[in-house]
Amino acid sequence: MILISRPAIEQMLVSMQRAEGYCRHARSSYPFNSETDIYAEPTEFYSGASGYAGATLRRAIDTLEAHLTNN
Repeated sequence: MILISRPAIEQMLVSMQRAEGYCRHARSSYPFNSETDIYAEPTEFYSGASGYAGATLRRAIDTLEAHLTNN
């Protein structure tokens, strides 16, 4: 059995839920509307949502691997 602190699990869950929401609501950046899309958050588009989700997955992997090597 491997113990992971509650705060670590809670942080992973928050990040994963946010990433899932970004991916679910992402949209194509084409066609780009220069009058409105220039002010959009990067995660509103597929590329930004994918980047955030990838970084979230990498952080979760790092957390889990760290706990495996510490036990």
